[in-house]
This record gives sequence, structure tokens and C-alpha cells, in this order.
Amino acid sequence: MNQDHASIYRKIGVEPIVNCGSSRSVYGNSTMSDPVREAMESASFNHVIMSELGEAAGARLAELTGAEWGLVTAGSATGLALGTAACAAANDPLRMLRLPEQFGAKRRAVLAPAGQRFAYDHAVRMVGAKVIEVDDVAALKSGFEEYDVVAILLLAERDDSAPLTFDQMLPEARSAGVPIIVDAASEALGSPEMWTARGADLVVYSVSKLMRGPAASGILLGRKPLVRAAWYNGPPHQSFGRVMKISKEQIVGAIAAVERWFEHDHAAERDAWQRRLDLIHDRLQPINALKLDWHVLSGGIRRLEVDWSDCQPDLDFVDLQTELLARRPRVLIDDFGGTARSTMINPFALDDDGAGLVAEALYEALTAARPAPSDGRNIEIDISGAWAVEIDFATGPAQHTLELKRDGDTLTGSHETPFGNGEGTGTMTAQGFNLQALQIVEGLTVSFRFVAEACTADRIAGYIEIGAATGHALGPTTLRQFGRLAFEGRRR
Repeated sequence: MNQDHASIYRKIGVEPIVNCGSSRSVYGNSTMSDPVREAMESASFNHVIMSELGEAAGARLAELTGAEWGLVTAGSATGLALGTAACAAANDPLRMLRLPEQFGAKRRAVLAPAGQRFAYDHAVRMVGAKVIEVDDVAALKSGFEEYDVVAILLLAERDDSAPLTFDQMLPEARSAGVPIIVDAASEALGSPEMWTARGADLVVYSVSKLMRGPAASGILLGRKPLVRAAWYNGPPHQSFGRVMKISKEQIVGAIAAVERWFEHDHAAERDAWQRRLDLIHDRLQPINALKLDWHVLSGGIRRLEVDWSDCQPDLDFVDLQTELLARRPRVLIDDFGGTARSTMINPFALDDDGAGLVAEALYEALTAARPAPSDGRNIEIDISGAWAVEIDFATGPAQHTLELKRDGDTLTGSHETPFGNGEGTGTMTAQGFNLQALQIVEGLTVSFRFVAEACTADRIAGYIEIGAATGHALGPTTLRQFGRLAFEGRRR
């Protein structure tokens, strides 16, 4: 955390954090490098013709990466949307201006290997394409016949474990004339860029993460006609992607970030990351029964797992996260890759001072004497049965149904909604109950966590925490990302 520049946030009532959660968008991505910051400031003093800047940026990205052409986008998800739009409508205005409408009798679709649905494929679906999972070559070929397949989409970090890999799909895609789009947002960019070198038509990278570029920036690389079509489908043109506007400063800053990336001493940076993790590890190691372990996840960054399940078994992740955020300076631990009793410390966003603050904050929290859990009695009302529940959404109330079954302090049940049903599990509390109900929507797990703060024989009331995530990112951060809603229920 940079104290010299924290006042701009404090001026509007926001306290910055010491960030152990890397460059996730929910934590503000990365902090920009000095060359990026300087490039963006310089770009802000003059006007340019954006089509000329787009051409120059495309050529420079091609020169840097070895791809045929490049496009700076407003984040990597925008790259997916514009890339899919290019595959569906090319640079034909009669199709471009009709997106996301269907053009023919067959349903527009994008095929993806089974198990590779992810939170950002909404960017693909907004083009009017249904994402269809396929688990073998036969299913891939069947998809070509059944749908108007405009692209194949795969997630780079999961290709090795996919039931249908890039190398298996490439010849079939070539035969069918279907482009392959690779989402490599969290991966390290190489030169020559590896996916286009292997035959991918388009590939997306984040510039706001490992490359420390502008916070909302990504790049789309690949075959020149398709990348140029993506440019015409996006800003500043009056087409499908006009809403995904990007500034001249972002484009120049992204180019500066990619240039710096290829000049940067990555080995020295990895050594600095390890030194900071070692500082935290050595401070925490004396804690009795605390488990520490090393992991390497996407991006090649080493992480330190801190597992307090044996030394503080009654302290869950959310409580520890809340406690650390209440400190000054605030310390943010992340749930990505962790559990209810563990967290992964990612050094990417930490400097030496920040690592020291994290070490001390965790040591104090994990060695603190804590009161024993309350042995008070939970509410005795039997809430088993059907409940008509009214949920207070922004556009008005919605009617859901809970079918609950209490067995001692354990609660199970079903959650019926206008769009489908989910199953729930939970526990009774002194005031009421907690119940988390899950269902699947477009490959994502949607969570409704009911917290009843008032219970009588015929009325329940409280709030719901709502969110959604793919399987590898399930945790409090994502499963609470859509906020809280009030609810009230009556017996049916």
C-alpha cells in the first residue's frame, strides 16, 4: 500500500488495503508500473484520430508478440466479446448491426470443452451465442452439424486437463472452417505468442494483471482479418461493441505495459516475491499446529498456503478476513484457492513493507486468545415445512418457495424459484437459521445464503447474500458478490 497516494481514496471515504489477493478485479487489478503511468499521462495532452491509433497499436502488438495483428480492448472479457462478434458477423455491417440477433435457421453457438465454462463466458453469450460443452471429437462434429457454430472457445489454464484438448480440436476446426478463441487472460504472454503460433485464430490476454497495465485493459491477438473485424465491431465505431469504449490513454498505456513486459527482469521479480513470502512464512512458522505449504497456480506465481484449521478451529475465513480488514493498515486475505480455514498468500501485490504488515497481522490474529464458542441453545421452533418467501429485488419483490426440514440443529431443504430449483443445507442459530441454497445457471453455481434473524411459528425474516461462481472460484468473495437482499417468509 502506497501511503503517499492513499489520501485520494480517503477523501471519498475509502480506506486502501494491503493486498494478499493478487490482481483480481474485485481488488482493483494491479498497480500500474511507472512506464505505463507516464505513457498514459503523456497521451492525455493531445488529440488523435482513433482509427490511426488503432492501426498503429495493432501493428506494434504484432511486432512485439509475433501475432498477425493486435487490438487493445477494455479488459480481456471485452476481447472475448469482440472476438466472438468478429467470428459471427465479420466486418459486414448488415450482420454487425443486427447482433445479437440470429442470422439463420440454426441457433448460433460457441463450442467449449466440457468442464471449461467460466464466469466470463457471458461475454460470449451476449453476442447471441449459446455455449455448448463437448467432451469428445464425436460431440464436436455433432455440434458443427446441429448449430451455427461461430467459434470454439477454450480456457488456456485448463487445456492440459480438458477432455478435449486444443491439439485434438484444431484439425476438426480447420476442416469445418471454425475459428478457435483461447482465453489466456491469467497467463504469461510470450513472444512469439504460443497459442497463435500453435494455430489458434484469436487469443485474449489481460494487460491489467501480470503486465501491470491500465486497470481495464486487455489485448486480442491473432489472424489479422479477424482482429481487424473485432476492431470494427468495437469502439469507437457505432456497432455492437460501442459500449466497450476504451480511451487513447488506455491504448497507449497498454502498449507501454506490453513493451515493459518483454524488457522486464522477471527472475528478479520472482526472487523478490519469494523473499516476501519467506518473511511471512518465517514469522508464522512458530505458531503451534499452524500448517504452511507452497503452491504454484496460474501465472507461475508461488503462493503460501496458511491453514489454521488445527490451531484456531473455531475461526472461519470470513471472520478472519473481517478482523484483518478492521485493522489499520487494513490487510486483505483472499479466498481463491483456500478453504473455510485456510488462505493463499499471493505476493504479487505486496512490497517489502506490505509483507511485514501481513506477517504481523496474521501472527497476532492466529495467536490471539479467543472465547470458546457459545454453548447457548439454538432456537427451538420447528421451521420444517413450506414457506412462501418474498425477496426484495431492485425492480420489485419476487416470490420464491423454501421447503425446509429440521433435524436437530441441521437444516436441509429446497429452494424453488421462477427459473429453477436448488438444494440447500444449513444450521439453526440462536435467532433463526443459516441456509445456503445452490443451483446451476449457464455453468455457474448461483448461491442464495438465507440468514434468518427472526423466526416464529408462522414467519421468518432476515437477509440473503447472493452471488455466483465457477467451481474453481467458489468462495465468500464470489458467492456474496451481488450483495444482500431482505426477505420475509410466511408458512404456506
